[in-house]
Amino acid sequence: MSNTEGPRRDPRRLFSSSQRTHIASRQHWACDECGRDISDGIFHAHHVIPWADGGPTETDNGVAVCPDCHQHATIHQLPAFTARRWQNAALPKILPKLRHGEFATLSAAPGAGKTLFTAWTYRQLSDSGDVARLVVFVPNSHLRTQWADEVKALSVFLGTKGTTEKASYDGVVLNYHALSDPVQAQQIIDDADEQPTLFVLDEVHHLAQRHGGEAGAWAVNIARIVGTVDQPRHRVLNLSGTLFRSNPAEQISTIQYQRLETGQIETLADYAISAGQLIEEKQLRHIKVLGFDADMRVEAVDIGRVAHDGAETIRAVDIDGDKEIRGKVLRAMIRDQRFIKGILRETLNRLGHASTALDGASVKGLVIADDIPHAEMIHAALTSEVGPRYAFIAHGKMATAEAEIERFRKSTGQAIMVAVQKVTEGFDVPDICVLTYLRSWRAPLFINQMIGRAMRITDREKELETSLPATVLVPNETEIKAAFADVLVGSMQVLVVPPEPCPACGLEICACPPRPRDKICSICRYPWYLCTCECPICHLSRDSGCRCRRGPVCGNGQQMLDLEVVSDGEVVDINVDGRHVPLHIVNVLRKTGAAAGLPDIYIEQQADAVTQAVLKDPMAFGALLRGEE
Repeated sequence: MSNTEGPRRDPRRLFSSSQRTHIASRQHWACDECGRDISDGIFHAHHVIPWADGGPTETDNGVAVCPDCHQHATIHQLPAFTARRWQNAALPKILPKLRHGEFATLSAAPGAGKTLFTAWTYRQLSDSGDVARLVVFVPNSHLRTQWADEVKALSVFLGTKGTTEKASYDGVVLNYHALSDPVQAQQIIDDADEQPTLFVLDEVHHLAQRHGGEAGAWAVNIARIVGTVDQPRHRVLNLSGTLFRSNPAEQISTIQYQRLETGQIETLADYAISAGQLIEEKQLRHIKVLGFDADMRVEAVDIGRVAHDGAETIRAVDIDGDKEIRGKVLRAMIRDQRFIKGILRETLNRLGHASTALDGASVKGLVIADDIPHAEMIHAALTSEVGPRYAFIAHGKMATAEAEIERFRKSTGQAIMVAVQKVTEGFDVPDICVLTYLRSWRAPLFINQMIGRAMRITDREKELETSLPATVLVPNETEIKAAFADVLVGSMQVLVVPPEPCPACGLEICACPPRPRDKICSICRYPWYLCTCECPICHLSRDSGCRCRRGPVCGNGQQMLDLEVVSDGEVVDINVDGRHVPLHIVNVLRKTGAAAGLPDIYIEQQADAVTQAVLKDPMAFGALLRGEE
C-alpha cells in the first residue's frame, strides 16, 4: 500500500533573513555545493527536502548555496512508502486501539521497520483528526536524530532540540532522561493537554520497574504523563523488539500482561513479528555465526584435568573444567594480542568478501569488547592493521563518543568500530555486516541487540537483488556459542524448536526458586563469606576489610590466567540461522572452488548458498558429493 495523499506544506515558502544568516553562518559562509565564499550575502537558501514535498521552512531543512549552484543543488526526494506485509497486518490490530484513546503494543525485531510503521500510523491518526501531534521517547541521542530523519519519508517532521516542537513541526523526539526532570515532565504534560497527542515509547523495556518492584523516576513520570494501561490519559504506542519480562515485580505500567500458572507474567502484544519471520520473508539478513579458535598454553590450570586429550596446548572448546575455569580462560584468551590480531584479520577478510559481493560498496564491521581497557587494546591492534582512517572507538568514558559514532556512520570503505556498550539501541548503521563479539558477557537481551546491528538489508543489496549474511564472529567457547544459539532459537525465533522442560521442576517455563548466588573463591574453594585468602590488590582478606570490586580479586571471577596463544587462529565452527554446519562441508566446497580457480569471494558465496540449501535438505549434499543429479 502506498501513500497517495499529497504532503502538507509549510505555510511559509521563503526563509526569513535571520534564518538565512543562521544557515550561512553554520556553513562558515561557504556554498554547500562548491565551497565558494558567500560572505557578500549573495546566496540562495535552499530547502533540502523540497517545500513542495512537505519540507518545512526551518533552518534544519535549509542549506546556503550560491546562485550558480542552486540550479543543480542536491534535492532529497521523499521515497514512496510501501508497507511491508507485516505492517499491513499490524495496522488493523494497532490503529483501532489508538483511535479509541487506548494503549497498543508492537513487538518487532530490530530492523523490522517500526519507525516507518509509526509514522504511517500517526499520519492516519492525524489526517482523521484523532491526534494533532506526535511525541516519541527514545533511549539515547542517536535515536533522536535517527527518528527525525526516517519519519520525513512520510512527511512527518519532528524536532530534536527541545521539549516543545517548533511551528509547522508535527512533534518532538525526546530522551527518556527528560523524564528525570520535573520541569520538562510538566511541560510535556501541559503541551499534551493543549492538543491531542500520540506518545510513542521506543524500546519500552527501559520503563520497567526495578527488581523488587521499586519504580524509578522514568517509570513514575511516564505514568504521570500518559496514565497506565488500565487508566490511559493519552494514546500510547509501545515499541520493542526485546520485551523480556517474566517477573511480576518488574512490570511496565504501559504494557498489558497475563499471569501464568507459574506466577510469572507474559507480555500481551497487539502484534508481534520475529526475526525468523523477517528472515524468511527476506526483509532481514540470515545469520551466520563463526567460531574462531587458536591453540594456546594455559598456566595455573591443570590442562590434563580439564582437556579432552591432556595435550600441552588446548583450544577453548576442549576445556572440560567448571564454568569458572572456562570463564577465566575465555577472558584471558580474548585479551591475548595474537588472538586479537587473528580475529581482526578474519573480520577484515569477511568485510572484503562482502564488499566484493556488492561491487565494491562500503561495508562496516563492529567489534564488541569486554571493557574499556580491552576496547582500547583492540583499537590499537586494529589501527596498526588498517590505519586511523578506518579504525574507530567509542565507549562511555569518551567525551567525543557520540561524535565518533556519527563519524563512523558517515565513513566510507571498510571501516570498523570498537565499542563496549555504546552501540545497543539506536546504533543504526545498515552498512554493518560483520559483528565480532569479544565479550564474556552472555546476557540474552544484549546478544539479541548486538546481532540486530548486522541484520539490516541495505539499499545496495536491494539494487543488486542479493543479500549478505549477518556474519558474527565469536570465540569458539562452549558457553558463548550456547548463549548465541539460545537467542537465535528463543527470542529471535530464527529456528523454531519445541521447548524443553526444566529437568528439576519438569515445567517448560521453569518455576524453580532462585538458586543462591554466593561467589566461590577460586583459591580456597569456600564461599566468599568464609574466604580468608589475601586479595592481590589491597592485600587484605575479605574478613579483614577487602571491598575491591575490580581486578584479579580472589573469588570474583576476574582473576586472569597466564595464557599464551601459540597459533594464528582460524574459523573452526559454523552455525547458520541456529543450525550447526559440519565444517567439512564448507571445506569440501572451498577445495572444489580453489581447484577450479575461483577467487576466494566466489568460493565463499558458493559455500554460503550451498550451506543454506543443505540445511533445508541434508540429503542433497550427500548427492552433490556423489555427483548425482
